[in-house]
Amino acid sequence: MDYLPTSLGDTRLAARRGPFKWLQRALIILCIAGAILIGLLQIKAPKSADLNAPPEDFSAARAMKQLEIIAEEPHPVGSAAHDTVRDYLMSELKGLGLTPEIHKSQAVLNGAGMVNLENIVTRIPGNANTKPVMIAAHYDSVPAAPGAADDGAAIAAMLETVRALQTSGPLKNDLILLMTDGEELGLTGARAFMAEHPWAGEPGVVLNFEARGNRGPSFMFETSDRNGWLISEFIKAAPNPIGYSLIYNVYKLMPNDTDMTVFKEGGLAGLNFAFGMGANAYHDELDTPENLDQASLQHHGEYMLSLTRHFGDLNLKDVRQEDAVYFNIFGWKMVHYPQSWAIWILAFTVLLYVLTLWHGMSRRKISLKGTLGGAAAFLLLLGVVYGVAALAWSLVRSSVSREQLRVIGLDPIISVYWFAGFLAVTIGIIWLLIRWISRYNHAENVWSGTLLVWLLLSAATCLYLPGGSYLFVWPLIFSLIGLNLSMLRRINDSGWTSAIFAAPGFILFTPICYMVFVMMTLMMAGELMVFATIALSLVFPVFCTKEQRRKIKQAANKSFP
Repeated sequence: MDYLPTSLGDTRLAARRGPFKWLQRALIILCIAGAILIGLLQIKAPKSADLNAPPEDFSAARAMKQLEIIAEEPHPVGSAAHDTVRDYLMSELKGLGLTPEIHKSQAVLNGAGMVNLENIVTRIPGNANTKPVMIAAHYDSVPAAPGAADDGAAIAAMLETVRALQTSGPLKNDLILLMTDGEELGLTGARAFMAEHPWAGEPGVVLNFEARGNRGPSFMFETSDRNGWLISEFIKAAPNPIGYSLIYNVYKLMPNDTDMTVFKEGGLAGLNFAFGMGANAYHDELDTPENLDQASLQHHGEYMLSLTRHFGDLNLKDVRQEDAVYFNIFGWKMVHYPQSWAIWILAFTVLLYVLTLWHGMSRRKISLKGTLGGAAAFLLLLGVVYGVAALAWSLVRSSVSREQLRVIGLDPIISVYWFAGFLAVTIGIIWLLIRWISRYNHAENVWSGTLLVWLLLSAATCLYLPGGSYLFVWPLIFSLIGLNLSMLRRINDSGWTSAIFAAPGFILFTPICYMVFVMMTLMMAGELMVFATIALSLVFPVFCTKEQRRKIKQAANKSFP
């Protein structure tokens, strides 16, 4: 049932709040905007190091000198440019004092006959080897692109990493460098290595590097199974770590593959890295050294060098441990905990929700009927948002040319404005519907009903996508605390309280939402806006605050005839 002032003191307190309403609204906006900004600060690449960087450090500027030669032109398998790149890499590795070899193989491609493959492999001996560390990347490109990001950046980073390693002496473990061929033809070089090369089963840890764009931070987006130990060591060693177990769990459900897929099938453990912003350059003529963000190359290289040094001095005979839930919180600060904890955290959250219902009912602030109505309204809103966004994108697709659609969907500058437009429309829909709903259901009922849906999402992810459970359960816990505190107050301030306690949710949701946008593009506008609406649902009480204040004023007028 709706809560209204029940005493003269309540109405006077409500009346005194009037002059501060604009300040309160401003603070709500600042709170939400600040949380979103903190979330966005998670997805940044480190500053690029110049040519004068210390010799023991990784320098993107030094690596760029290599990349300008590697990605001078497209070099697909079988082309003269491919042979030129192969010979250059062999020469550079020999110049670094190594003894590289060409591992030759053949593969049969559907409709393309037989192709010759030439992996480049070399080994740097350690002084107390347990199991080798292997760095892997592919050096072939697609026919249409020079391949500066995909995957020349990783190859250039390998050369710079080896140069930096030579300044600090040998590692304990051996280091294997694998530059695969034919990745763009279906991971053929990696398959040949795992099937034929005598070193294939030796690595204790594999570090694979890829790209699906030409800018942005490098994410650790995939691991091998039973990754708890790997995640813990990754967080210790990487100077600027970024990784989300949700992304890994979702990636496992997708048909996308990299060389890491082959290594995992062969029983190897490891981590997979890629940067993915600037998707308009992926497999496109834009994928040139000039268009590559050097900060992305720097992030790749810092991972490669720091993790090689770290794992190179550890015992790698047993690297398997229970899977972990992991995610960034503030900038490059990451947290992790065993995946088995997820079910206990969920159990605590269920108990907290039940206690919140009891608390609200005992104070006559919320009702079971109102809560169920709030949940139904939230689900209805998700359906409306999806329908409007999907329809709008369908109209855009049918009204522009294919090239214009590519710019709208993939250009990293233009697409942001379209995303902002879709988001503005979504916020408008939320405002209208929640304002309308608040005429019939109290804000705290809407809030508790919304959190009931969040509880269902938390349970679903905990059971079927455990690496993503953190995204729902932690914001839910904080919002439940906020709801309880709001119900302790005599005057309804659920809008302000919900904004404060929604901050952790926005911090966690913002980078995931942005990554989905830049990697999946507006082609998934409906799904993307539903995802944004779920995050915004944490502040639904903000949208019905004005209506509740109107009711308070009406009650105040009745008390002062």
